[in-house]
Amino acid sequence: MKKSAASYLERERCPLYTAIKVIEGRWKPMIFQRLGRGGLGFGQLRRSMPGVTVKVLRQQLRQLEAEGLLKRLPSPKAGLRVRYELTPHGQTLGPVFEALWSWGAVHLTRIKDAGKAEGLQRNEEPNKPTG
Repeated sequence: MKKSAASYLERERCPLYTAIKVIEGRWKPMIFQRLGRGGLGFGQLRRSMPGVTVKVLRQQLRQLEAEGLLKRLPSPKAGLRVRYELTPHGQTLGPVFEALWSWGAVHLTRIKDAGKAEGLQRNEEPNKPTG
């Protein structure tokens, strides 16, 4: 077996890569956040995420549905054709996203602090002669 084939096989079997593959996508975390509060229609989801296109939103909803993380149901409300809700399995990702959020907040602070420190170091350097 080639080295690259073994690497792909290892990734396919790795639980971490599997989880990342399921939740990766520009809009998927936002979809989970919105549906974590309760079911929504397609238009409601789209309006709550400025910048997402109909095509991309539909594509990512279908991917999440195929993974068994959300379900598409006929809506009981007049005017809404379908409603999206997290499945019980999809709801298990709540703590995962909370942990990622917390880690991301710490990391952003760290980056910000490192940038400030770098700026201070640059300002403290003596002026070099030009010329």
